[in-house]
Amino acid sequence: MKKAETDQAMDLIRDEMAKAHDNPGLCILGEYLTERLQGDPRIAAAILKHKEPLAFGFAAIKEHARKIATGGYACVDDKTGFALACKALGIDTTEITSSVGLRPTPSPVRERLENDAQAPAHDALDLDALLGGI
Repeated sequence: MKKAETDQAMDLIRDEMAKAHDNPGLCILGEYLTERLQGDPRIAAAILKHKEPLAFGFAAIKEHARKIATGGYACVDDKTGFALACKALGIDTTEITSSVGLRPTPSPVRERLENDAQAPAHDALDLDALLGGI
């Protein structure tokens, strides 16, 4: 593919991520697609077919989650979510089964979510100990 096409796809993803900065799911999908695009510029054409590729791909993940939900809850792992989004966008999913599902470097969004999940509960804090018994 042409470098200009790859750059356009990268810009499209980054612009959509900037607009959806408060949606960690879209940001993680955007980071994944950016990594894939850097490794395989041939997927640029599939990304450029959509005005909002992240929202389009994430819609496929949400639809799958609705189908498998039990009691109103569902969990879709990274590998499955990336495969669903790629399939919806028309991107080959064979590479997902190799190394892509596991991130070599954690993303800032993922780190923030994991840190928030590990924060102590408000009732677990000992204010007297923190304040020095004032």
